[in-house]
Amino acid sequence: MANLAGSAPASSDAAASFEPHRRFVVRLAYRMLGSVTEAEDVAQDAYLRWHGADRAAVAEPRAFLARVASRLCLDR
Repeated sequence: MANLAGSAPASSDAAASFEPHRRFVVRLAYRMLGSVTEAEDVAQDAYLRWHGADRAAVAEPRAFLARVASRLCLDR
């Protein structure tokens, strides 16, 4: 349980830094897939990748998320 509690700040940081880009990711995925449901799934998967990434090393979060989302769309 200590590990889960210890990861909460990192999780909230990831969510807070992802939220300004969430609509962009959903719109990008929707344009590629044509389905709102699929686009939201891609946004969730992109968030998980963002959560696991070394965000300090990412110079342009929007570009990182666009690349991740577009590749996830192509993989579907």
